[in-house]
Amino acid sequence: MRLYLFLAALVAAVVITECKHTFLGTNVQRQEVFHENKRYFSRFFEKRVEDLRFRMPYSFYGRAIQGILAYDKNTFISHATVNVTEGGLGFNYVTLRMASDSGHDINYDIFIYA
Repeated sequence: MRLYLFLAALVAAVVITECKHTFLGTNVQRQEVFHENKRYFSRFFEKRVEDLRFRMPYSFYGRAIQGILAYDKNTFISHATVNVTEGGLGFNYVTLRMASDSGHDINYDIFIYA
């Protein structure tokens, strides 16, 4: 009975945790084609919005994006989000829209796999 209570508490803790990481597709046995740390500092009482555009290099011609990972590196709850606005999985290009909450930084580690 104690095991069930422990597992229920563990599941509840995992569900309550707020996470702003974005995982799309897979990176299992995929080659990393792009990695960059994107950091934009906050503006006073303004929402910061930035775009990241990526197109596959010619050395990967004919291959499509199989995975996208955007890892939020802020240590506090930043309320930043990442959305795919163009392309993405199955395409050879992607545009990521990064947006922060008012007065917060954007600090993402971006990985793209093919």
